[in-house]
Amino acid sequence: MTIVHLSCGDVRGTLEDQQHVFRGIPYAQALSGAARWLPPQPRARWSGTFDARHFGPCGMQFRKPMPPFLSRVHREFLNAIGERPTQTESDDSLLLNIWTPSIDRNARLPVMVYIHGGGFTIGSANEVYTGERYAAKGIVLVAIQYRLGPPGFLHGSGLFDGDFCADNRAFLDQLLALQWVQEHIERFGGDPGCVTVFGESAGAFSVYPLSVSPMAKGLLHRAIAMGGSITTCAPAQDYHALTRELLPKVGVAVGDRQALTALEKPQLMRLQDLITRSIYFNRDPQRYGALGRTRVGAMGTAVGTPFQPRPLLDTYRDGTPNDIDLMIGTCADDGQLFSMMLPPFRMLSARVFMSVLSGLFPQHKTAPARAFYRRQMVGADRLRRYDQINNDAFYRMPTIRAAEAHAIGHPGRTWLYEIGLQCAIPGLRAIHGIDVALLFGLDSPARRALYDDEQTRAVSEQMLDAWTRFARSGSPQSPDLPWPAYDEVDRATMVFDATTRVERDWAGQFRPFWATA
Repeated sequence: MTIVHLSCGDVRGTLEDQQHVFRGIPYAQALSGAARWLPPQPRARWSGTFDARHFGPCGMQFRKPMPPFLSRVHREFLNAIGERPTQTESDDSLLLNIWTPSIDRNARLPVMVYIHGGGFTIGSANEVYTGERYAAKGIVLVAIQYRLGPPGFLHGSGLFDGDFCADNRAFLDQLLALQWVQEHIERFGGDPGCVTVFGESAGAFSVYPLSVSPMAKGLLHRAIAMGGSITTCAPAQDYHALTRELLPKVGVAVGDRQALTALEKPQLMRLQDLITRSIYFNRDPQRYGALGRTRVGAMGTAVGTPFQPRPLLDTYRDGTPNDIDLMIGTCADDGQLFSMMLPPFRMLSARVFMSVLSGLFPQHKTAPARAFYRRQMVGADRLRRYDQINNDAFYRMPTIRAAEAHAIGHPGRTWLYEIGLQCAIPGLRAIHGIDVALLFGLDSPARRALYDDEQTRAVSEQMLDAWTRFARSGSPQSPDLPWPAYDEVDRATMVFDATTRVERDWAGQFRPFWATA
């Protein structure tokens, strides 16, 4: 048993293999009633000792059932990367978990704060994201939860009175968690002056705005974005137009706080479905402004707000107010996640394929895009080209743009990587989410189905060493891993694969095309 004394109350954790573990610590007040739609409030001091020996509940989940045609191994894959939390849902879910090798407040260990993925609709800081491997490397690992779905991402500042339905509530949750870390992490052996925020997928989408937000100044010092897109944002007024249109469809008049507060989960599920369909199936490029043109920000950051005053890429180019080091990258086949969710037919229909292109390119660019990918991927079927286009549109090219912009504003402090290891599940390649398994451990049965060979375990250890070195110093380099910083001349990219290596201008055959797309 381990007890730590905090200004908000005492917490009781456990000692597991010489590591101190604390689970389910609340950093904010519960979200019951109107609080679900308000900015988060710090947790009031509790009396007695809080029992942090067990994982707490997760927040409201906006999952749909897995497609019935998904195979057992594909279902296990989604579970292995944390897409399907097993905890009970609760309004009291703004919680965090901590793994630390020491509770000596003078230890001053580097801190890594993990933000889970799940498309901003599902996920939790559950047993998938445990910190034993990090604590063994001398790191304090903190995993946080935040609001999902409409409670976190229905942007409505100015549509109700006061702060009700304020923009960017989920990101305000994350900010409050980082403030909690600043206030309390010394008691867990951590250094509040050495905090790295990292996340995968939606967690990476979160890392980007946190890294530039003036509200996060002093709360983080380094950032790692894994398999996310810097383009998951839009002007606040575009989000407000969407909110104004959708609220009446669930029986809520604009400005009616009581009606929005009264919505139960079935209505919120419908609202989430409306948000998704309105953006991803929109055929009018003028509707919803940037949201309607790009389709990538249905759940994202509202720009032109106190949390994110300016577009992310502009802020990176000018030098972020937070002055952070940045390490970012993707999996080589992130885009395969899209086709995995399609019905099992061998060839994607031409109609669906062209529909995908029309959602990513202006009308006059659709045919050139189709021809370009045919030339670049000779012999590949339509489904494989579908994967590659989604990969480039949503993951690889936005990541390269982020690296370019950050390297301009922060020379010598940007690091780019790609993971090329093919997983062992038949039909899956280096798919979206495998980085979670490689960085959080391969010991569970589900993850052993992804990778179960000594070579992969060696690469997994190599990656963990690079991630934790970056958290300590701002550079992932070592004598065993000579990793050059990214710039627009060499475009050095570390490729983690069966043979880990540095590539120059990785994916360069695709980059010029997307520069004008």
